[in-house]
Amino acid sequence: MEKKKRFYYAGGGFLLGALLVSLVWLCAGGRTEARVGAGAQETEVSMAGAAPEEALQDGLNGYATQDVPVSMEKALQSGSDECAAQAVSAEEEFAQMVCGDGVSETYAAPGVGEEDAMQLPQDGSADVQEYDDSLLAAAKDYDAWDRDAVYTGGDIVRYKGQLYRAKWWTQGEQPDKSDVWEGLGTTDAGKQPEGVKNVPVDATVPKDTELTDFKVVGYFPSWKPDKLSSVDFNVVTHVCYAFAIPTADGGLRGLDNPKTAKALIRSAHKSGAKVLLSVGGWEYNGTPLEAVFMEATATKAKRKRLANKIVAMCDKYGFDGVDMDWEHPRMDGGSAKRYEDLMLLLSKKLHAKDKLLTAAVLSGATADGNIYYDAAAHTNAVLNAVDFINVMAYDGGDGERHSSYKFAVNCAKYWKKTRGLPSHKVVLGVPFYARPSWADYGTILAAVPGADKKDHVTYNGMEAYYNGVSTITKKARYAKKNLGGIMIWELTQDTANKKKSLLQAIGKVAKKN
Repeated sequence: MEKKKRFYYAGGGFLLGALLVSLVWLCAGGRTEARVGAGAQETEVSMAGAAPEEALQDGLNGYATQDVPVSMEKALQSGSDECAAQAVSAEEEFAQMVCGDGVSETYAAPGVGEEDAMQLPQDGSADVQEYDDSLLAAAKDYDAWDRDAVYTGGDIVRYKGQLYRAKWWTQGEQPDKSDVWEGLGTTDAGKQPEGVKNVPVDATVPKDTELTDFKVVGYFPSWKPDKLSSVDFNVVTHVCYAFAIPTADGGLRGLDNPKTAKALIRSAHKSGAKVLLSVGGWEYNGTPLEAVFMEATATKAKRKRLANKIVAMCDKYGFDGVDMDWEHPRMDGGSAKRYEDLMLLLSKKLHAKDKLLTAAVLSGATADGNIYYDAAAHTNAVLNAVDFINVMAYDGGDGERHSSYKFAVNCAKYWKKTRGLPSHKVVLGVPFYARPSWADYGTILAAVPGADKKDHVTYNGMEAYYNGVSTITKKARYAKKNLGGIMIWELTQDTANKKKSLLQAIGKVAKKN
């Protein structure tokens, strides 16, 4: 069949009533229809052996279309007034349309078939951009992190299957290795990393029936010895003395304020409460402890030494058990396995002495309802080994993200439903402080009349978001009905006014049948 040339001449401008004049030459085996409607341009394209698809040529006053082979990979398009198109060969799966310098290309997304190839729009001046992972993010509403991009506070990106929010201006700082990024959890709220089902969760009721009762767990900071008299031990059932600090060689630093620890144990025992030695915390003297934990557990010998040191300190002062507060083991790298080994060692040693083993754990869910990827580093083997977990359902972010009721429920559901823990093992954490001010509830209450009836006030010219009496009561009621108790960080941040006290509000719920 004779090869023919086809030329399109589009004449137009801005004159009223101007008609588009096109010269259409049919290519061998091809068919093109161009229709111009009143007030608009409409195009139809048909392809032999394939469903109709559009190949739009953007001119000033009209659109032209051309049949192309189904497997066509590239098409050069024009953004100028005049375009000439030529079929190079009836056998080639390649079509060219040349005009000016405007170019666009069709790219198939990774793992996507030809039929789903996506054509990037062109306006005659924009540069061509290759289809990459950032375009896939449109379905998830967030772009993949770009090392060369500039981000400002509040920007959210995807990186290695997780979401991160920038706290301030940043460029080139890797999300999982920089404090400028706040982790928001996985991009798939229903997906769990591999490994969490390594051991079935034992949901049987423990032999120690006290553990099934409603627990009120409060942390007492060792650096506030003068606040000991402010704690009402008639409300709490368990007190965690924070903190014993690990050393890189698998040892422990001497306990801070040991006299306070002994006095705390005596006072708590008089009221029937148990006292646990809390090991770790976020930092010590301004230095984050995560790297210290990694060094302290780097070998089997070190893990054994650390476990022995912890149990020895527990025995020395008369603690009723240990609360492990490694913040926090991660799924990537070896920390999850090291953490598991250490916890299994502690469980064996402590339970042989009829002492408790608990763990402070990640919230599990984020303030947005996504799942924290690293929550799975608290493996099922660890969950079986502990008597209960203290869920840090706070610090979801600044402002309303800090510790809302909805956030608390999402956290509880993760550990109870997604991970399968029995109710008596899940203790819901609540904050006695505000963010972003970090002010104590008692301090805010003293400065702002009526703050007990709110969750948000302006304190010292700064917005302060916290949990007032109403929200704390609501969380306690939820925990009483669905979980094993309430945990508090931390006890000394409360007010001495019992009518407005958060601890007393929890106590009222705990005592109700």
